[in-house]
Amino acid sequence: MPEHTSHPDASPGPDRGHPGPIVSLAEVRAALAGVRGHAESDTVVPLLRRTLPGFWATIAAEYRVRNRVVDKALGAGIRRFVVFSPDLAPLRLAHELLPAGAGWRVLYLLDDAETAVRTRIVTTCSLDPDVAWLSATPGIEQCLRSAQGIGALALDEPVCVLASTALQHTRDPHALLAGLWNVLPPGSWVMASQVPPTPDTPAGTGLPAACAVFEHHTRTPLILRTAPEFDALFHHPHTWDTTIFGRAETARAPRHGPPLSTTDSSLALITRVAVRPVRTPSHGLVPAYRSTRTS
Repeated sequence: MPEHTSHPDASPGPDRGHPGPIVSLAEVRAALAGVRGHAESDTVVPLLRRTLPGFWATIAAEYRVRNRVVDKALGAGIRRFVVFSPDLAPLRLAHELLPAGAGWRVLYLLDDAETAVRTRIVTTCSLDPDVAWLSATPGIEQCLRSAQGIGALALDEPVCVLASTALQHTRDPHALLAGLWNVLPPGSWVMASQVPPTPDTPAGTGLPAACAVFEHHTRTPLILRTAPEFDALFHHPHTWDTTIFGRAETARAPRHGPPLSTTDSSLALITRVAVRPVRTPSHGLVPAYRSTRTS
């Protein structure tokens, strides 16, 4: 079973008894970013805005933090990037951030259900020899090994994986992280972001309303996690070295405002960069957990 992307995790959607349209995750994110005119998305997005106010702003925060991570990865000498589930326009593709002639390569992992995203990637990248794309099915480990086999990804040097919010859209984040652990060379980075519950979300009351909107109207689950819950994902079954990028602000910062890692808001974006330490047996001793903070 695939560890990530949308449809493997889907529960019965509106075509199986729930009213309302079905839209893809990429369509919802594009609509939240301001794209209008798609009748189904225009129906679903107001429901999300009501049930999880500020969720739209976490997407902008996610991209600001992603851009910082790309800059830091380039500064650390990483030239191989893997991008989970790229978005529709107007959201910017990762390879557009990278300097020409720097020897980088980008591999996009595509959700088979996101046909519009595939069209965007093929149209935009078909003439770029430094960009490749593959289906994310059937699973991350097999996908990356296949990419290595066809020369789309070199695994003999550290890789930066831009997983973005993939962990919050899967019910089996441990399988996704374990698949990455089994393939990535030491020193590789995994950037992941997470939307936490709102402070007024009642505990123990079942599926939060915003998560129910995702369940009913998309092929993608939405799993909200607190910062401690999110951090725990990187402790088991393997221990990653994590850098805390902080709770990124979801509103535009003042020009001379504080850095992302020190700004908090009622609906903030939690971001971690997990580094694959020196390879250890899957069931043996693992390095002690180390956490650092960056501003």
